[in-house]
Amino acid sequence: MKKIKALVPLDGTERSMHSLNWLKDFLNKDAISITLMNVMEIVITNDMVVPTEFDYLVEESKVFLDKAQKELEGYEVENFITFGYSGEQILKKAKKDSYDIIIMTKSNKKGLYKMVGSVTSKVVRNASIPVIVIPK
Repeated sequence: MKKIKALVPLDGTERSMHSLNWLKDFLNKDAISITLMNVMEIVITNDMVVPTEFDYLVEESKVFLDKAQKELEGYEVENFITFGYSGEQILKKAKKDSYDIIIMTKSNKKGLYKMVGSVTSKVVRNASIPVIVIPK
């Protein structure tokens, strides 16, 4: 039997970890392989990337994804870290590596951020595969 190949984007917040709880409740360990993904947003101002401590950000991302991976003990899990705009990077990874499904937690953005559009909205509107959005 072929395993479902799932992409699970996590943004570094506890809220984003709710998708892991859903996954454990509904998908058997033997039926799925999981890639936990964290996208570190690039900040551009006046056509320049704002310098930040990239090494620190990568280490922080690794620690968070390792914590998430421990939540999925017994599952086949790999971690993936990249830089860019989250929605674009999630869609790019899903297509490039032929995932079967994307599982992510609903955005809790409010006000102007919600009007502009959340990462979750962008992924749902543009994905060519099913996207499961976990409310929380």
